[in-house]
Amino acid sequence: MKTKNKIDCIYKNFKLMVYQNVFRHLKDKEGGELSSSEYFCLECIYLLDNPTITEFANFLDISSPNATYKVKQLIKKGYIKKEKSKHDGREFRIVPTEKFYEFYGHKANYGEVIMNNIEKSLEKDDMKKMDKVLDVLIEKVFKPRRKKKARA
Repeated sequence: MKTKNKIDCIYKNFKLMVYQNVFRHLKDKEGGELSSSEYFCLECIYLLDNPTITEFANFLDISSPNATYKVKQLIKKGYIKKEKSKHDGREFRIVPTEKFYEFYGHKANYGEVIMNNIEKSLEKDDMKKMDKVLDVLIEKVFKPRRKKKARA
C-alpha cells in the first residue's frame, strides 16, 4: 500500500472509531440528556482547550447567537461553565465541568494508549523516526488549521 493510501486508511479508520464510540456512548446513555450534536459541540469545546464563545463559533463556522444558544444548553445540562479569562477579565472561556469529565471518561488519554501499543512493536530507533514523522504531521498538517488568537 502506498504511503498516501496508508494515511487515508488511518484517517478513515480513526474517524469510524470516533463515530462508533460516540454513538455507542450515546446509546449507553439512552434517554440521556445529550444529542449527538451536543456531544460534538462538547468534544469541540474540550479539544479547543477552553475557547471563548467567539472562538467556538468561528471554529464551527456558525453565528455567534447560535453558538451562544448551544453553550447555554450545555451549561444548563451541567457539562460546561463559563469562567472569566485569567488573561483578560472582560472575556469568558467555556470550561468543561466535572460532569463532563465523568461523561467523557477514558478518552482523554487515548493517544497515550495508542503510543504505548506502538512502542511495544517498534525498536527505539524506529520510535525516534516515528516521533519525527509525527512532528512533521503536526507542523505541516494541523498547525496551519489552528488559527488561535494570541492571548495577551
